[in-house]
Order: sequence, then C-alpha cells, then structure tokens
Amino acid sequence: MPEAAFPLLVLGLVALVGLVGWWSWAQAKKRRELFQQFALGQGWRWTARADSWCERFQGTPFGAGDHRRALNVLEGEFRERPMAAFDYSYQTHSTDSKGNTTTQTHRYAICALAMPAPLPEFELVPEGFLGRVGTMLGMQDIELESEDFNRRFRVRCTEPKLAYDVLPARTMEALLARPALHVRLSGTDALCWEGGAHSPSELLARLDTLSTLLDGVPAFVWSDRKGTAP
Repeated sequence: MPEAAFPLLVLGLVALVGLVGWWSWAQAKKRRELFQQFALGQGWRWTARADSWCERFQGTPFGAGDHRRALNVLEGEFRERPMAAFDYSYQTHSTDSKGNTTTQTHRYAICALAMPAPLPEFELVPEGFLGRVGTMLGMQDIELESEDFNRRFRVRCTEPKLAYDVLPARTMEALLARPALHVRLSGTDALCWEGGAHSPSELLARLDTLSTLLDGVPAFVWSDRKGTAP
C-alpha cells in the first residue's frame, strides 16, 4: 500500500465507524419515538430505561450475563390486568485460545400480565426449546390429552395437576390457532419472552395470548391460591 494512501484508509475507517454509530443512534431514537406514541395511544406509561425490571423475573432469559438493560418500558393495563413490556438485553463474553475476547449482546422482547394470585412455576414453550435451554429446578414434563398440543408445545410445571387446570381443552384449542410463544407463570406474573424486538402489533398479539391463557384458568384455581406466598 502506498504510504500516502494510509491516512486516507484511516479516515475511511473512522468515517465508517462514525456512520455505524450514527445509524445505531438514529434507529434507537426512531424506536423510542415509536413506542412513546404507541404508549400514548394505549393510555400506558413509557420510560426510556428502567433496569430494575431486569431483576423482577427469574428463569430464561433473565439472570445471565452482565450489562443488563430494560429499555422502552411500557406500563399500564391490558384488559383490566396490570401489564409491563420492555426491550431486554444482556451481554456475554468469550475468550479464544489467543486471548481475544468477543462480546455478544442478547436481545429479547418481554411482556407480562399480573395474575390475581400466585401460582407454582409453569412453563409453556415451543416443542424442542427446552432441549436446548435448561429450565427451572423441580419442574416436570407434562403430557396433556391433546396430541396436537403435545407435538407443538412443551409443558413443564412443579405441580402437574396445575398444568391440567391451566390448560383446559378450550384454551389448548385457542393456543394452537396462534403463534407458539415462550410463556412462564411464576409468582403473580404471566411472562412472555421472545428473541429480538417486538413491534406494537406483535406486543398486542402476545398480550392477547397471555390474556387468553389466564382467562381460561378456572376460578377455583385463583381462589385456592389466594393468600399463599408467591
């Protein structure tokens, strides 16, 4: 490379880094504005960043890595239930044999609805997911009466009877007609987590699925659990 061309190469690299940084900033700003307007239309509160939400939930994808962030936090009500949603991210680091460290940022779209009473740990995820990622201690695999449902979903719960109560035939039928989601019932929260970032329409659809799941839980389940510790 000619010596005179070296400064031009450096300037080009600096300009490229600056362009990438500006593009990232512009995309983040656009997303903030989108969710600000979305929250306003739904009557929800929007907060740019509230990392306390990173410690609210347990299990996948929470508790891993560092530099955990909760951005574009939405809070309000959805069909008379308290709701929350946010962009969640954390970082992991790996070092190769030469001592070079690589940082990876993991991003998830989170939404949750409050439940009227605490329930034992329950997970409903697409079939095959729990074969790749561990689940919470003490949870058992549950086979339900619907073979179609068993082929599409994996159900785990610390109390098997609860899984049958939470998933009556009508609820299973409704869930089979929707995109498969990663769902966890834990304490007084019904949580959905999906990789990447959600759009307003995806968020509403996921909250609708969580609401459908909770609407199908028989009243006796809530009455039996009221007053118990989360």
